[in-house]
Amino acid sequence: MAHEMTLARRRMRAYTRGDLRADLAAGLTGATAGAPQAMAFAIVAGISPVYGLYSAIVSTIIGGLFSRSPLLTTGPTNALAVVIGSTLAPFTESGDVVGRLITLTFLVGAIELVMGLLRLGGLARYVSTAVMTGFVSGAAVLVLLGQLGHLTGIEADAPNPLVELGQLLARLNHLHPQTFAVGLATIAIILWLHRTRLASFATLVAIAITGGVIALLGWHERGVALVIDMAPIPTTLPGISLPTPRYMPDLFAGALALALLGLVQTAALMQSIQRPEEEPPDVSREFIVQGASNLGGALFQNMPTSGSLSRTAVNIKSGARTRWANVFAGLFVALIMLIFGRLAEQIALAALAGHLVVASTTLIDVPQMRFIWRASVSGRWAMLATFASTLVVPLQYSVYIGVVLSLLLYIAESSKIRLTQLEPLGDHRYRELAPPRRLPDAQPVLLSLQGNLSFAAMRELYGRLPDVTGVRRPVAILRLRGDTMLAGTGVAVLMAYHRRLRARGGKLILCGVEAATFNTLVRTGALELLGRENVFCAEDVVFASAEVAIDYAKQWLAQEEARQPLADAL
Repeated sequence: MAHEMTLARRRMRAYTRGDLRADLAAGLTGATAGAPQAMAFAIVAGISPVYGLYSAIVSTIIGGLFSRSPLLTTGPTNALAVVIGSTLAPFTESGDVVGRLITLTFLVGAIELVMGLLRLGGLARYVSTAVMTGFVSGAAVLVLLGQLGHLTGIEADAPNPLVELGQLLARLNHLHPQTFAVGLATIAIILWLHRTRLASFATLVAIAITGGVIALLGWHERGVALVIDMAPIPTTLPGISLPTPRYMPDLFAGALALALLGLVQTAALMQSIQRPEEEPPDVSREFIVQGASNLGGALFQNMPTSGSLSRTAVNIKSGARTRWANVFAGLFVALIMLIFGRLAEQIALAALAGHLVVASTTLIDVPQMRFIWRASVSGRWAMLATFASTLVVPLQYSVYIGVVLSLLLYIAESSKIRLTQLEPLGDHRYRELAPPRRLPDAQPVLLSLQGNLSFAAMRELYGRLPDVTGVRRPVAILRLRGDTMLAGTGVAVLMAYHRRLRARGGKLILCGVEAATFNTLVRTGALELLGRENVFCAEDVVFASAEVAIDYAKQWLAQEEARQPLADAL
């Protein structure tokens, strides 16, 4: 109760002048760091930088106003940008890329909104860390390879980044010295400033310095490409645009991949920034917010967005106190575009490429990859397979490969069971032993089953249960405490073992049966076949039902032994 009152007081706390000053400062910092980054991510997506700026305005404001995590910043991300570029690439020659971008963003928002309304936020946890690490690392490599052309001034045109890398290496004699110098200088300045108090402004300072050098030395006339060469930056806010329904079938697969990727990124980010005093993150509600952000952003020519790790880190590090910091950040980006749009046109593409090279390398988490490699064989191969798929197939399909791999890993882990024998030692203590290969004559054996009773696990269980061939009156007590997934396959396995025991004059007894499992036995008719007297439900006291089952089994065996001499005499 006290914790709930603390949360309520925090939510109702008045917004002070100190909050306003802190949020304004954080918003300005977020805008100066986020505007160049948004332009760079738009270039990764193969679209004009202006659409990145639009996204850093509208989606950031909507996400800031309604996000479940007040400090989470919504905006373009590196991984999303690569998938956007992969999705739109087949349509670059057919024209109307902007119309397809708007439609793609609208579809992403609609999918996220529907998933949130259906309370599907829990599905995000089924995408494993190994798969996400492999995907993000692969996307980072794609970003890095994709910027080599802008960084070196070498023109290369290939459908696959690895092929494009080969072309660049073959054309190194065409390297443009001034362009390459601008790119290297940008990287060096950013890396240096990241070690200082100006880390949040590193990209902006690097772009300003290289821009001044280009203007002073007249390098634009000597072939250094600028943003203006790609597309002009308007000094007006975008008008309302509507999606084009006829584009939706071609873009749906990419939109679904973007929605899944964006939601997984956002869910992971929400958990990582949660404060101890805050309520647990409601992922499904955040899905609704992200969907609304993309739906609203589509009307203003946004690219698909999600929770941004880098922007959120800047927001928190800059001292943001409330969600208004993100709102101010979006408004400041709008002012930057309106007032300094003409200056933004003079940014060198090589400088943005240098920023992306630094940003992409930070996404490759070597310690995390090393941890996954050592943790399990299945996670290791899932990470490698996802990483490889990002380099050889379109990235939107790589997302599906990652999701499928995560589900396969989940099924594989869920199908693992542990069957042991519990030997009573008295005083409510038990020794855990390997299960016997064969049940003894006329002696109850308590077996403990640990794991989910899924169909795959139960099929494995059938071959691991003790044999009863040639055994007289075998009695197996199977403890199912904590298992609630028993279904058709599991019931069939239990009934098959029950028939084998009964054929030898014995019986199967179940104990620790949870309510859900008991209901399954009733619905399938298995309870009637087993006999209600042979099923003992789980109790509040651990092992209570097991001890009752053991006493019952001993009494039943004693009765059967006493009845046998009488039957022989008759």
